[in-house]
Amino acid sequence: MDRLYTVADDFEARIRIFTEAEGGRSAPVCNGIRWDFSYAADEDARELFMIWPDFVSASGDSLSQYEPLPLSKYLCARMTVVADEMRALVHRERIVPGVEFFCHEGGRKVAEGCVVRVTGLHHAREALRQ
Repeated sequence: MDRLYTVADDFEARIRIFTEAEGGRSAPVCNGIRWDFSYAADEDARELFMIWPDFVSASGDSLSQYEPLPLSKYLCARMTVVADEMRALVHRERIVPGVEFFCHEGGRKVAEGCVVRVTGLHHAREALRQ
């Protein structure tokens, strides 16, 4: 299985990238984008977290980093919490199936998503064999 990151993912999600008319980017988005993450339940979204998506195909392979991703269509992604200490301090209590979130560039929301399945979040971080 082709993967973008060399560490195990923490959860899986469905993400819809906003069109420019919805406030999204004007330039194309490719896999490997390093957006910030906020919980939809946090109304003011002052706290942003480094949780990065790896968009995947139906077979589980990472999508290309060089091909634009479709807009306004739900895409599957493996999500990785970048800061190890935040996995236990914040996200293990909050990340459960059904939790909704936003992806940000600066203060602007550019995508929305929903947690589908928790994978490695409750386990010690492990590196993947390449």
